[in-house]
Amino acid sequence: MIVVLLGWVATASAQEVEVSAQVKETTVAVGKPFSLDLTMKVPYGYYVEWNDFSRDTLSEQIDILKRGDVVRTADADSNIIVQQELTLMTFDTGAVQVPSVDLVYARSADDPMRMKAFTDPVDLYVTTITVDTTQAFRPVVPPVAKPVSMKELFPWLLGALLLVLAGLGLWLYLRRRQPRVLVDGQPVKGPVVPPYTKAIGDLEQLRQQKLWQVGKVKEYYSGLSDIAREYIEGQFQVNAVEMTTDTILEEVKELHFDERLYGKLKDTMGLSDLVKFAKYSASSLENDNAMNDMTDFVNGSYAHYQAMKAQEQAQEKEAPSHV
Repeated sequence: MIVVLLGWVATASAQEVEVSAQVKETTVAVGKPFSLDLTMKVPYGYYVEWNDFSRDTLSEQIDILKRGDVVRTADADSNIIVQQELTLMTFDTGAVQVPSVDLVYARSADDPMRMKAFTDPVDLYVTTITVDTTQAFRPVVPPVAKPVSMKELFPWLLGALLLVLAGLGLWLYLRRRQPRVLVDGQPVKGPVVPPYTKAIGDLEQLRQQKLWQVGKVKEYYSGLSDIAREYIEGQFQVNAVEMTTDTILEEVKELHFDERLYGKLKDTMGLSDLVKFAKYSASSLENDNAMNDMTDFVNGSYAHYQAMKAQEQAQEKEAPSHV
């Protein structure tokens, strides 16, 4: 009974679904394209998983040159009709067969059971190219030079333009990296804008951007860390841009800042690393305090630098001169 039932289901499915593969002419010329029209008709509500024909061949004898658009329509009985035209070619002669094509469908899109319907093979006869033997042989024509179109020339022009722009950018970059020279011939190290002025301006600009308020917390702390590194390097000649946070703190500690001032830098840099690398979720209070602490460090360290510089100048004046 089960076998009979399965046979009845298969027969019913076959009656509900129709597939066909047709060619306009069964005689084609070798090496010339011809069309194969594929059609599948299924009842309304059925799901068709159309073959994408990803390979370039249907068989060893049949090549696929072009895949037309898959068109879905409905007939008067609400059946769904799916059609596609394939452009094929063969280089074999004589009797050639277009193989059976499998098309997959299901009773609904949610139905996990996929079924296949197969088209009938199509027999073709492939003729050779007719050669008129009564005509005299002609010499082989050499290749004809074709003028270069703008479409072919455009990628080369674009590549040359990009190459020129890249060279200009590299020249500007190297020019900016060259040290500026004073009147006495001594190179000027660091930025033209004093490090303290630049750091205060960058901090105010970062504050105005309100990055952490819009969810860009990592960018906010990256900005704080970069400003601190550039300021320390420019003001105190510490290679902070290339150092880790721990190394920076060790170098800064040798500058003998106030412990409270040093602690603000340490807390802010440590919090920046936690947010950037450990995905720490800082609170709003911590975000505000980080900006304030970094501003206090820049102001306090610069005041310390100014005081030390004034002290050194005073000591130089008090030192006895030697002739």
